[in-house]
Parts: sequence; C-alpha cells; structure tokens
Amino acid sequence: MKPFGGNSHTGSSFGQGSNFRLSYITPPPALDQIPSSILVPFKNLQKKDSTTKAKALEDIVAYVRNHSKDDQGIPESVLVAWVDLYARVSIDNSRRVRELSHIILLDLLVATGKRMEKKIAKLMGAWLAGAFDKDKAVAKAANEGLQLIAPTEEKRRSIWNKAQSHIMGYALEAIDETSETLSDERSTKKEDADAKYYRVVASSLSLVTHLIQLTDIDKLEDKFGEYVAKKTVWQMALCEDSFVRKSLYGFLRACLDANPNLLKPQLGQIGQSLIRHALRGNQSASATELCRALTSLTKIFPEIWGEKKSPFELVLPLVEKGSQGSSREYWVELRNLLIALPGQHPSPELASKFLKAMRKGISNREEPKANKSYAWSCYLSIFEELVKGFIPDVAFLQTNIFPMTQQFLIPAVALAEWEFISAPQVLPKSWALLASHPEAGVRAAVQDEWDRLVGLFVSQLETSLPEVSKDHQKSQQATAAAGDRWFTLVAAILENTRMQGRPTGVASNGNLGETVTSASLRIVGAARDVLTRRDYKPFAAASIIQSASTKCPALLADGKLVASVFNTEDRTALLALVASSSLVYLVSCLEQLAATQPGRFESIWTELVAVALESKNAGAIELLVSIPSAKGPARRQKALQDYLASIMADCARGENSSWALFETTVTSGILDQATLQHLARLITTALVQIPDAKPALQAINILAKKSGPRLLSQDDDLQMQLITNLLAVTELQTVSDDLSSVRELLEAQSSSSGATVLQAVIQKNLDDASPSSLKIDTLLREVSQLRSSAIPMENILPNFGIWLRELTNFLQESVPDPSLSLHSRLGGAYFLVENERSNITAPPKRDAEGRSIPARMALYVSKLFFSGINSSELPLDVRVEYLHLLSVTAEVAEDQWTMDKDGLWTNMSDEVAKGEAEQVIRATRHIFDGIVISLTDSDWREADLDGDSLAPRLITHMLGRIQSFSSVSFYTAKSLCHFLELLVDTRGPPVNYEAWFQKLALMKTTPRTTYAAIAFLLGFGRVLAQSPSVERLCRELISTISGSKPGLQSTLCLMVLLNACMDVYEPGTLPVPNRNQLLAFQQMGSWMDTPDDMSPALSAEVCKAIFHMLPNIQSAYGHYWEQLISHCLVLWNEKAIQDPRNESLPYLYASIKLMLALESATDPSEDLVEALAECSVLKPVGLLELLKLPRDGEVLKLPPHQIVDELLGRAVEKIPFEHIKDFSEDLYPLLASTSRPIQTAAFGLVQQIITASQEEIAMDLLLEKEKREVNLPQGLLDLVLEVPPLDSYPVDVLLQFPTAVRSYLLAWHLIFDAYSKAPHKLQDEYTACIKRHGILEPFLDFMFAVLGHSAATPLNLEQKRLTAEYIRHYDITTAEDDEEKNLDWLLVNLCYLTLTYLPGLFRTWYIDCSSKQTKVAVEAWIKKYFSSMLVQEALNEVAKWDAEQEEPADDEKRLQIRISYAAREVVAEYEIDDEFASIVIRVPAGYPLETVEVQSQKRVAVDEKKWKGWMIATQGIITFANGTITDGLAAFRRNIVGALKGQTECAICYSIVATDKKLPDKRCGTCKNLFHGICLYKWVQNSGRNSCPLCRNPINFLGDKPKRSATAYE
Repeated sequence: MKPFGGNSHTGSSFGQGSNFRLSYITPPPALDQIPSSILVPFKNLQKKDSTTKAKALEDIVAYVRNHSKDDQGIPESVLVAWVDLYARVSIDNSRRVRELSHIILLDLLVATGKRMEKKIAKLMGAWLAGAFDKDKAVAKAANEGLQLIAPTEEKRRSIWNKAQSHIMGYALEAIDETSETLSDERSTKKEDADAKYYRVVASSLSLVTHLIQLTDIDKLEDKFGEYVAKKTVWQMALCEDSFVRKSLYGFLRACLDANPNLLKPQLGQIGQSLIRHALRGNQSASATELCRALTSLTKIFPEIWGEKKSPFELVLPLVEKGSQGSSREYWVELRNLLIALPGQHPSPELASKFLKAMRKGISNREEPKANKSYAWSCYLSIFEELVKGFIPDVAFLQTNIFPMTQQFLIPAVALAEWEFISAPQVLPKSWALLASHPEAGVRAAVQDEWDRLVGLFVSQLETSLPEVSKDHQKSQQATAAAGDRWFTLVAAILENTRMQGRPTGVASNGNLGETVTSASLRIVGAARDVLTRRDYKPFAAASIIQSASTKCPALLADGKLVASVFNTEDRTALLALVASSSLVYLVSCLEQLAATQPGRFESIWTELVAVALESKNAGAIELLVSIPSAKGPARRQKALQDYLASIMADCARGENSSWALFETTVTSGILDQATLQHLARLITTALVQIPDAKPALQAINILAKKSGPRLLSQDDDLQMQLITNLLAVTELQTVSDDLSSVRELLEAQSSSSGATVLQAVIQKNLDDASPSSLKIDTLLREVSQLRSSAIPMENILPNFGIWLRELTNFLQESVPDPSLSLHSRLGGAYFLVENERSNITAPPKRDAEGRSIPARMALYVSKLFFSGINSSELPLDVRVEYLHLLSVTAEVAEDQWTMDKDGLWTNMSDEVAKGEAEQVIRATRHIFDGIVISLTDSDWREADLDGDSLAPRLITHMLGRIQSFSSVSFYTAKSLCHFLELLVDTRGPPVNYEAWFQKLALMKTTPRTTYAAIAFLLGFGRVLAQSPSVERLCRELISTISGSKPGLQSTLCLMVLLNACMDVYEPGTLPVPNRNQLLAFQQMGSWMDTPDDMSPALSAEVCKAIFHMLPNIQSAYGHYWEQLISHCLVLWNEKAIQDPRNESLPYLYASIKLMLALESATDPSEDLVEALAECSVLKPVGLLELLKLPRDGEVLKLPPHQIVDELLGRAVEKIPFEHIKDFSEDLYPLLASTSRPIQTAAFGLVQQIITASQEEIAMDLLLEKEKREVNLPQGLLDLVLEVPPLDSYPVDVLLQFPTAVRSYLLAWHLIFDAYSKAPHKLQDEYTACIKRHGILEPFLDFMFAVLGHSAATPLNLEQKRLTAEYIRHYDITTAEDDEEKNLDWLLVNLCYLTLTYLPGLFRTWYIDCSSKQTKVAVEAWIKKYFSSMLVQEALNEVAKWDAEQEEPADDEKRLQIRISYAAREVVAEYEIDDEFASIVIRVPAGYPLETVEVQSQKRVAVDEKKWKGWMIATQGIITFANGTITDGLAAFRRNIVGALKGQTECAICYSIVATDKKLPDKRCGTCKNLFHGICLYKWVQNSGRNSCPLCRNPINFLGDKPKRSATAYE
C-alpha cells in the first residue's frame, strides 16, 4: 500500500514512511463477511477506549475457543479481519489488550492450523515485536505462540531467517512512525501517545538487534544500511524512555559485533548523538549500557572522539552524574571506557578536574550505597592510570588521594565527598602504590601524611570528653570506633605488604610497614598515657589498645605495654581499673600475655581478682573469669570459689541478675567439683522455695548443659529431689523450654535406676499429702513414661493399706448428713451410721488444692484407668481391692458433692474440686459398667459366691466390710447396692439368688446383717417381690413392731429395714395380712402420743412405713387417723422450728407426702374423712408456716432442700382460696425467698389473691364519697422499689436467674396481673401510683440492660424460640422446666405487658432515655417483635368496644366504626342530620413508640376552633393520659353528644346543621326561636324585611352578610 503523501520508507512528515499498518488512520478492514455473533466485538476494536477493546478481545477469545471444536470451525473472514487488525491492536497502550491480541493469535493457530500459518508471514514482525514487550505478561503471551510453532531453538532460528524480509519491513515501518501517526492527539494524552511511540521504537530496535544476532545480515545488507542510515535511530540516544535508550545501545553493540563496516558511513551522526549529546543528557538506568556501547565503539572506531577536545573532557558530564540509577556494573564499565579512551594522558590539571568529577558522581545523594565500594575501586584504578602520565606533586596528592584515608579514620563534614564503606579493601593498594613510587617526593609525602594522621588521632583521643560530660559516652564511642578503624586499616596494609614480599615489622627506612607500625605504636603509647593519667575512665583508650592487640598482635608482642597498663604495685590504680569501664577492653590483652608470659599473667590476674572481690564488683569478676587461661588460678582461690557460689545461688533464687557471670563461671570450669555439688543442692531447693521458679530452672539448665548432666544424676538423693522439684515447677509455671531441656539431659545420662527413682517419687506423693505434693496430672504424665518401660501395673497403684486407713480415719470424725436420705437410694440407712470417735487429733493431711490422701488416690486411679490402661492386667485380688476402695471413696465424694460440703476436698464449692469429685464418681460408674458388660452368664447369672469371677468376688469382699454401723460399712453397703442394681438391671438376677440369701443368712433382723440386707433389698429391687426369704423378713419385721418402743436404736433399725423391705413390693401388694399391718399402724400411732420420744429419724421412717401400708389400711376405723394427722401438724408447727434443718427435712418430706396420700386415698374410712375435715383449717396454716421457715440461701441450693420445697410447693397449690385470702400480707415476703420452689408457690398464691380482689377494690373505690389515693399492695411495692444491682450479677450468674432478680420480676408480673383484672378507672389509679413512686424507669433500665439493648446486642427472639404465644403469656411452671430461656421469657413478657398497660409511660421513658445506643436498639427491637402484635390487639380492642356499645338514648346516635387492618386505621362517624361528622385514627407501624395520629375527616355542627379542640383532646387522651384508642373514641362521642344536647332545628330550614356546618346560633329576642345565621340572612334578602320569620318582630342584630367558610361550599 502506498503511503499517504509520499513513497514507502522515505520522508518524515505526517503520514510518510508508513503503509498505514500501525498508524491510527489506517482504514478498518471489511467486516461484512464476519459472522453476526462476533461482529460487534470486531467493531468494538475500532473504538478508542481500552476497556471496550479488552472486553471485545475477551469475547473473541471465547468465540475462537468455542468454535475450535465445531464442525464448521472458524470462518476465513475472521482470519482475514484479524490479520488486518493484529498489528495495531498489539501496540495498544493497554497491557491487557496487547496480551489478549497475542493470546488470540495463539488460539487461532491452534484452532485453524495451516490456514493461519499461511497468513502468519504478514504478522511475523508484529508478533516477534511482542516478544520484546517490557511487560512480562505480554511478552509471555507472544513467546507461547512462538514456542508452539517452533518448540526448539533451531526451529526458532529458522523462522527468524525465513522472515528476515518481513521483520526488517516491520522494523523500518515502525522506526518511521511518530507519536502523531500512532495516536490521535485529539483523544489521546501526550504521555500515552509517547508511551506507545517508545514501545514501537523499542520493539523495532530489539527486532533488528535480535535479527543481527541470529541471522546472516549480508542477505539484507541494503535494508540494514537503510535502517542504520535513519537519523531517527541515533536520535533515540536522547530519548526520555530508558528502555528505548538501552535498546539502541544494544543495537549498536550488535552491529559492531556483526559488521562494523555498516556503521562507517554513519559515524558522524553516531558520534554527534552518542558523544556530543548522550554523554551530556539524561542517562538514568541506561548509563551502564552507554558505557559498554562507547567502549566497543571506541575500540573499533577510536576516531569517533575527534581531536578538538580530550576524550576525558568529553566524558566529564557523564562521570559527574554518577551511575544515574544503574547497578554497580556501571563503575566497572566506566573504568573500561576510560582505559579505552584514545589520545595522550591528560595533564595534571585535567586529571585533577576529572577526579573531582568522579568524586562528585560518587558522593551524589542518589548514588546507591551498594555501589560505593566499586566506585572507589574505579576511582583508585583511574587515579593509578592518570598518575602514570606525570609525577604528582604534594598538592595533587592532598587534593585527590590523601583525604580518603583521613575521612575513613576521622570523618569530617568538610570531607563528606570522600565517604565510603570498604576502605580496608581499597586503601592498602593506594598506599602501596604511593609508597613504592619511584619519586622520592611522593614517598616523603606518604610519611608526612601518616605523621599528620597520627597527630589528628592523638589530638582527638586526648581531647575526648571527660566522664562528667553528658556527651561522654558519645565522645568515647566515636574515638573507640576511630581506633578500631585505624588498626583495621593498619592490619590490612601490613597484610598487603606481607603478600607483596615486604617485611611486616620494623624494617629498612622508607618501608610502608615501618611507617604505619611507627605511627601505630605512637597511638598505642598515647592511649596508655591517657588511661593512666585519667584513672582508666576514658574507655576509648582501652578500646584502642584492645584493637591493637587483636588486629595487630605483633605490635604488643613483647608485653611491656600491657604490663605498664596493669601496674600491680599501685593498688589504687588497680581499684580504679576494676571499677572502670575500660576493663572489658583490656582483658583481651591479658589473654595474649598468658600465652607468652604465664607467670606474669597469673600475678596480674590474681591481683585484679583480689581487688574485684574486695570491691564486690561482679562485672569485673565476670570479665576476669571469662579468660580461658584463668581456670587454674581460679580453682586455687577459696575466696573466689565461695563468692561465685554465693552469687550463683542468689541468681537461682531470683535475688541477683548476674546471669552473665553465672554462665561464664560454669562455662569456663572455674568452680571445683565440691562447690558445684553444693551449688546444685542449693539450686534444687530453690526450685520450690521461691514464687517464681524460672531463675532456678534457668540455673539448673545452665549447670546441666555447661557442666554436664552427670553432675545432677550421679547423686541419687539429689536426683530424686531434683526430679520431684522439677515436676512441682511444671505445675506452677509455664517454663517448659528450660524444664524439658533439663529433663532430656537428665534422662540421657540416667542409669537403669532412673525408672526406679521416678517410681519412688510417684509412690511417695500418693502415700502422703502436703502442700508441696505433686499434682495428680503430673504423676500421671510420669506414669505414662514408666509404662513405656514395661513397669508392672501394680507397682504404679496406690498402697491399698494406706488408702483404707486414711479413709477410715477420715470417716470416723463425722457421720453422713441425714437429709441425704431424701436423695439417696439407701434412704433411712443414713440414720443408722454411728459416730466412731477415734484417738486421732491431727486433721487429715491435704495437698495444696485441699485434697485428702483418699481423694488423691481415687482421683489418680480414676484418671489412670480413663487414660486407657487395661485393668485386666492386674491380679484379681488387686482388682477387687482397688474397686472396693475406689467405689467407697466415690460414694463419699458423691454425698459431699451433693451437699456441697467440705470433706475429701476442703472446698467442695470450688468448681475444680466439684469437677474432680464428679470425675471420680463417673470413673467408678464407668468401671462398673465395663465389668457388667464383660460378664458372661457363668460369671453372674449362674455364678456361685465362691467362684473366681470378678463380680462374685467383689460382692463377697464388700459383704465382709459391712458388718457394723460404721461410716465405712455404710458407704460400702451403698456401693454394693449400686453395683447389684447395675448387675440386675443389665444382666438380670442370678438364677440361684435365693440360695445366696440362705447361705449368707442376710434376711434377718440383726445389726450385723442390716446394711447387707438393705443393700441386697434395694439393689435387687422388685425382683425380690417373689422371694420367700424377703417375704418372711417382711412379716417378721411388721410383727416385731408391736413390741417396739420409740426411744430405742433397735426400733429405728427395725423401721429402716422394714421400709427397705416394703420398697420391694408394688403399692398395695405387701405379702402381710392387713390385720398385722393395722396392728403395726396402731402401735406406731401409740408412739405419736409422746412425740418427744420420737427422734426426727424415727418420725420420718414411721411416716414412710404408714405411706407404704396406706393402700391396705385406708379403710380402717379408729382414732389413729386423728393421731397421725395431729402428729404431722406437730411436726410442721413445732418440731420443724425446734429441730436442725438437716434433721427435719426427712420427716417434713415424709409427712407432707403422707398427708397428700391421705387426701387422695381411693377408699378412705369415715374416720379418715372426718379427721381430714377437722384439719382442713389447721393444715393450710401449717403448710404456710412451713413456707415461712427461715432458709439459708446457699443451703437451699442443695438437692434435699429443693426436694422438700418442691413437694411443699405442690402441696400449697392445692390450698383453697378461702383459706389463703387472709394471709396475703404474710405471702408477699415469701416472693423474696431464696428458695425457687417457695417463690413459685408464693407467686401462685398471691396471684390468686390479687386477681380475685380487683373487683372488690374497684367497687370500694366507686362507693367512696371522698376521693383518695389508691395504691398497689404495699407488699408488692416493697418488692419493686429497689432494683437488683446489675453489677452484682456477672453474665454467667445472671443466666442462672438469681432468686433476687426473679423475685423483682415476678413482683412486676403480679402488678400487671392486677391491671389485667382491674377496671379502667382502677388502672388509672395504679398508673398514678407507679408515677408517684417512680418505679417504672428503673425497671425499664434494668430490663433492657439484661436483654442486651444497652450494649446494642438485643435478644434475638427467634434464636430463643420465643414465639408470639410466649410473648403474650408467661407460665411459671413451664418456665421452670426450661432454664435456658426462663429469664428471657419473663422479661419479654413483662415488656409486652408494659407496652400493653403502660404505653404512655413507656413512651415517656423512651423519649427521656439518654443513651442513643439504647434508644436505637429498643426502637428496632420493639418494631420487629411487638409493634405488629400490639397494633393488631389495639384494633381488635376497638372492634370489641364497637360490638359492646350500649344502645344510645332517643336523642343520640350510635358512633359508627370502620376498621382497616391493612391501613392500620379506625374511622369513627357520628350522624347529624343525614351528615356524618367523622375522624380517622391512624396507628403507626412503630406503635406504641410512635404516637397514634388523630385527623379530621369531616367537620359537622361545630366551628373550626371547637372541632380542632376535639381532635387535640382525643389525641391527648390516647397519647398522654395513658389511654387507649377506645378511650379516645369515647371522648370524641361524648364531645359530639354534649355539643348537640338541647339543640333544636332551625325554624327556617328545619335542620340542625346548616350548609356552613354550623348549629342554629341566632335567637329572636321576642319568640326565643333559634335560626341559622345563613338561613336568616337569606330570609331577609328574599323577603325584603328585617323581621323574625315567625313572630314578625323586627330583628336588628343581623349585621353584615355572614362570611361563608370553605366548608360551606363542600
């Protein structure tokens, strides 16, 4: 295609040099053959927005990939269009567009194969150019296509060869483009246009460069010549884009490597661009490539530099700019360039100028620090090259080389341009160069310069600030750093001299080594003088001596200077030295002295240690003992040994922090063996003596690591104590790193006796208990390690003898709480335990957590078997013994856990103690379950008690332990009962259990067999109902009652056994004749005549026995029923007050249960009925007295108390209303009871009283002549006047619904119960009472704080499953069964009741609420859960009120009501003369927080002012007077009826209401008739007479024509 305005590849004006493939004005391709499904994306590629193009390309990618698998494939028209578009799209400014263009080309190649390959030649230039894109993603996309068609390097090279012509054509076209031809300046920013242009030019240069490197350019010599002749190419040396510049320099080097002759015709243009302009211009990020290109160019064409100016002068602009952001390679390439420059050496003046330019470039602020070392190396190399051309004078050296050393040694601001990093690697070479210079003047200048540097250094040292100065540290550190640099440089110079074969010490004159050595000795001497003169305070001087000693040891090899520093004859000087900070630097000199003069070293060291001990300077001692050569002298000093042991022990106890001294002492081996052993014992003891064991552990760890673990393990006593204390430490603190390290070291060195020691530690901590005893978890952790060592299992169990002894001693001091009989299966067996006083006076031993020895052993065993250890590995006798002891301990723990009573654990109220007790109980049950599950029939059902299976052996073992009334026997019987019950329930009873009873002779009434019989009776349960042995026992027991007396222990034993025996039988099925039962009942009745002779336990057992017999004796006659009921009342009214609470609970429960059974008897005798009737008044009194009994809040939480209170509550519920209505004042305080059942019972009673009394209160209020204040019951007010302090109830406590909070909320519920039954007038009085006492606001604050609104986290009713039914109604009985939502349910219901009965007061509280967060939460919550419900109920109430309207009087009308539930509005209409006065009441969606709105719908019969007054009054009644919508409707009706009272019709229109909506208001003075003003006006106008229409008398008060209101025309 011909270019616009010229021929191809010529010219530079707009449009020239382009065939419009890349230009934006290239005509678009023909798209008429493109499929419609892809036409729009192709058209969108012509648009200018990059986002639109990217989206279009993505659509094309999807199209190509989707159609690549179709039968029809991709149409040819798509390929042709893409070939035309590809070149322009591939140079777009958008990275994504360029990437997608190459992806599409790749996809087309894959999809169409050879069809696309035929056209690929036209795209080759643009495609290969994409591979050189700066963006990695774009380049990757282009390269992937190349790798697809040419997977090997050989094939890729072949492609480049074949496509030479196309590539050069593209490159020539691209280089001829401009930013104006590539981008439309009307719609493209200049920076975007430039970016595209630079990208195209860089791709052109890269293409040609790569083509030169891969192909033979001779074939296209003309095109290459044409390309290099382009002025545009060489002008790119000044391009703003560094990538373009680097591409040009790469192109130049490629040309020079391939065929330099091609460049000869263009040398003038190249020199003009690169040397005249590029060196002066910006070369950021391309300076390195420029140097490489110029170096290559100079080597081939040195004439490129011309002859007018020295090349060094031409390079100056580039050099003084530094690397310009390039890498450190720049300085290497710059050196190569400078060396390659043609011409003569520069003059001293030009050389100095050039070096100054280099320093400027090196010190440039933008020069990276990483480049500094390379830059100064380059500088010295150039310096060396430059001075080869002339003899430098002193001034030249002082200007261009000497300041480098001074700035390194003693930095100064004036020499900032000389700052560098790696001087020791650079400077020695420069000094060697100058020192070996053939000119004597140069060598003399070197000597003078070192003398000058020494003078500067000594001056800085001597003028360093004294100790009193605030900058003393800063000054000394600066001088010390200078000294370190000095000797670092000297060491490097001497090493360089040695490597060059020159002597390193004091040698012949003129030697560099001699010069620097002499200078250094002067500095060391000056440092010594400053130290001794200023009492060793300038530590910089000491640091200088240290640097000399460590870096140049040959300088101080004779030791004279060291000896002069440590003057042992001057004790004052030694004291100053030890106390100074210089000592830390000088100890290294001592070590050097020890190597050459050990005798002098020991003398000096000993004196220094003596001085340090005298002054107790731990820091100095640490430094001195850290010297490796001090080990021998230190062990010979007893004072030092004692001092070190003392300091180290203090460190272990946390009383000293000299850990560096500690570690140094141990590491250096200073301490002798005896001292180490003594120290190890001290540290071991410190582990458990100090609150924080971390220091002691750290000390042990250091000892074990540095001195070897054998120090700690070779003594068995020490090892055992150490292991015990280490285990104790793990329980107290988290110090696992140090501890594990010590344990690993100990275990690594332990002998086979290590396991034995650990086993002894475990056994000792089980057999005894003290505050220092190891925790059970610690012991178990160690047991797990022992088990891996194949230790027999019985060796890790507690000592059973000690366990039984400690448990027996523990139980001898107390008897079980009798109230537990209500909670335990053994019942009255608790009453039989005898208190066995022993001679033991010492309290039980306990560990730090309050566990006794039995508790520790039981917890240990339970956790041991829970950990997975198989108990079947134990011998059978051992298993039986530990099962017995574990089960007995578990039973004791269960009782103490139930009663929250101290015992096996000191504080059973503690959650940890409770958890451990529960774990022991659960473990016992788990083990018993495992035993039962593993039994076979031969082991149990068919077993003999003499068998070898576990179950019979365990039963026999327990039977042997329950032959008395001791506590151990009791708890063994209790354990046996549970075990038998589990066996029978799971496996069934033994086949020959009757033979067991006969063999064991258990079923008889002897003290020795009582507990055993009870255990079997209750364990086997109803299974024994058919047992002849049990039947005989039951008959014998009932018969024996007749001869028993109430005051004997045998009688109580008889009754307990009888009740256990009767428990075996179903009610009414006792296998004893009724007569015998009746005789027994009569005998027990005779005991009741003397209640003082009956113990609380006997009273309980008698009531239980009668309860069992009742079904068989309820039809009996006699006065015994009256005796029985009277006895129960005595128990309630007298005994319950006198007896201790825990003793009275059993008989209260039994008597109440018996009384309820008597009242529900199915076939009572007449005597029983009469007895019950006679006590109908006394019984409620007695029950109420029981309610009022004082109760301890904490004790009430215990199960026995709750059991009794719950039964009492159920009994109270059955009291008729007439028997409680006079006791209301006594019941209110019970609402504040700490017993929940009592609260519940009191609530039910008070609720009955309140709801039943409202009608009576309302009637009294109505009949009273004088108005008085009506208050809520004072008892209720007392309960709600004080809000429970929320701060006293943490969240976890509050969730348990404390009784104080429950009492407060139940009292509010009773207040709303009063509202629910009170008439409207009485409700108003109650509301006024609430206002007077100000109790609602605190209640609402409390409510919404608990519900979470105050914290902006209101309760989610859906999650709590609180439906609308729950919101409306609260049932206290149901709520008690669902503890999770009890509190929330009650609060939500109270909120609903508040909104229902006190909406106005609630709204006032909401408006006055000061917390915006609370208001927002409350508003959203109320609207979500309550508003719709309350709106519905309000509208339902209106509907109910409308239906119940009384029939109006003759002169009145009915108020007509229309309700719209959807619109939440009520329309009220009153008929007046065929018109309706109507209002509309709208209920908002946020009701009741948002107020009801009353609006006028149609005004009739009254003026505007009065009508508005009615609207306001109606609104006020609903909103502010705590009224309801029905109250507002009633007020509206009263206003209309009142306004119409006495109104007559107008005598003119015969209507009450005129057309202007007014009533007759013009009265004739003569006839007294009323007229409408507008009617009278019309009469006068029509008649022409100003007279009354009726009496015809003149009317003179008409005045002007009345004004018609707007409504008159309606």
